[in-house]
Amino acid sequence: MLIPPRGQRREQPPETQHHHVMVDNEHQQENSITRSHFDKQENQAAILLQLDAMRTTVTRLLASQKPQERRIALEEMDESLLLVEKWAHETGELTNTIQAEIAKMKVQRNAALPIHALPRELLTAIFLICLKPITWSIHDILRLMSVCSTWKRFLESSALFWPKLHSKYSLPIVELVLRRNPSGPLRVVSPDEEAASKKSDVLGLAAEYSTRWCAIAFKGVVSNTVKEQLQVPTPNLTELQVINYGLPQFPSITLNLSEGKKFHHVVLSGVTIPWDSSRLLGLRSLQLCKVTHNSPSLSQLHTVLVSSPELWYLRLSELTEPSDDAASILGPPPTLFLPELSALVLYMIPEHFMVHLLTHIQAPVCSCIVAANIPFSITANSGFQTLITQALRVSNGVRITSSCASLFLASEQRPRVPINWAHSFKKTVGMDIKIRRGESGAAWKEDIQSVLNVVTVHAPSNLAVGFIPSSSALPITTASELLRLLPTTKAIRCYRLFDCHDVLQYLVVEDGSGPGFPCPDLETLMLRPKDDTEVELLRCLLRLRQLSSQKIDSSVRPLKRLSAPQSVLDMLNMDGLLEGLETEPVSETDE
Repeated sequence: MLIPPRGQRREQPPETQHHHVMVDNEHQQENSITRSHFDKQENQAAILLQLDAMRTTVTRLLASQKPQERRIALEEMDESLLLVEKWAHETGELTNTIQAEIAKMKVQRNAALPIHALPRELLTAIFLICLKPITWSIHDILRLMSVCSTWKRFLESSALFWPKLHSKYSLPIVELVLRRNPSGPLRVVSPDEEAASKKSDVLGLAAEYSTRWCAIAFKGVVSNTVKEQLQVPTPNLTELQVINYGLPQFPSITLNLSEGKKFHHVVLSGVTIPWDSSRLLGLRSLQLCKVTHNSPSLSQLHTVLVSSPELWYLRLSELTEPSDDAASILGPPPTLFLPELSALVLYMIPEHFMVHLLTHIQAPVCSCIVAANIPFSITANSGFQTLITQALRVSNGVRITSSCASLFLASEQRPRVPINWAHSFKKTVGMDIKIRRGESGAAWKEDIQSVLNVVTVHAPSNLAVGFIPSSSALPITTASELLRLLPTTKAIRCYRLFDCHDVLQYLVVEDGSGPGFPCPDLETLMLRPKDDTEVELLRCLLRLRQLSSQKIDSSVRPLKRLSAPQSVLDMLNMDGLLEGLETEPVSETDE
């Protein structure tokens, strides 16, 4: 332990005193600079001698495998260096030679830090957590390189830490990445924020190294120049993500694929590819959007899916009918077992695509389903009912909305799944589906009852029913019929100009047999009575609910919230029927 000159001694903290007890006598003798020694050796040679002795002692201590002893050595070394520097300043002996020796000791001290004792493989793994290839940024690696020279040399020496070419970087930065990564895999990213000329420059430079591409993510207008730059040989490419903004003025761009590894992720919007390519067998995510030309046939799509058991995300939207559709699948179509599929999005696709996928996909962990224009003809299908089960179970409340021509099933918090890079997809749960009459126009009450039975079994709590007006001359069901199928509903909302007479009539007089209490769990009611008859029915309902909820053995819950036009609320308030109710006025004509 270094002892300061006379007049500079200071009390040592308890931790330091404890450390002195732990070290052996030899260590105390070698690592001490007594006051008398400082008094006698006030010259450069004495300081260098003491630095050398200090270095020898600390080197031996740092060689210890015991973390406690290493920690003590580092603390003592820091304190000794501080005292030597201070004393050298005060005596005027801080020469270039002494400064160089002190710098050597600091290097030795830094080299002894625990992080430098880690195996190279483990240190690489730690840095890759900070520098993930997907979110890699030049600014992140430059910050890490500025920590110390050891880290700088380490990060400069491995291609793994320089994985991305981004169109937002200047050409000198792009060239720097290529120098640091002369042979490793490359991710090429070109988002829509950059100018077309800059995108083309970076893609043109990156195209020279296309055999090392592992991922390409392009968003913008796919011009002829960009198309040529994307059609270079890519034998190691596993992520193809191209979102073309050239639509709707132009048909989908067709990209030809070279031979190479199988894709893991494919995201295409306004772009089509050869759908019989062997590179599509074994996908983990597939997103197709706005494919207006050369879209895949149902047979081709089925082949891709049946060979991709690790698929976790499937999105098909705005696909046109293939001109040479080999839609029929010879023989009984095999089940599409996708054990990893967690999100399924289908809308604006040919109806036979929709029917086939929703009745043949088996996805036991699929917790997110978004689909539009599902024909009623498949709602009684056991495959469809099984498919939506998990999404129902994880939904925090389910809304069933009827327009008398369509039926909407949605989670209280609807899942949002915009088309985006596969790695930017934020996992979401729930469902948002629209069921309507199919091309046949058929919609049977048995089908409605079948799908609603599934809803009540797997999402019995927090059910809400809504009604919106429809101009359809052939309603699929009435309001009272729908409520009879959903006895556990907790909320009923009549939107816009929907005639609520049928709803009130059912809630007050069930089946015309006298006062009854259907929907005993009802807590929230929103409606717009249009005439005195409907207002009187509402009065009767409130009175019946109040009387029934006051009974000790009653299973009827009291109404908690009522939304109605202000004029209706004023009349009910004058009758003393709003006591204990949360009220909210709504407009006469809209929600």
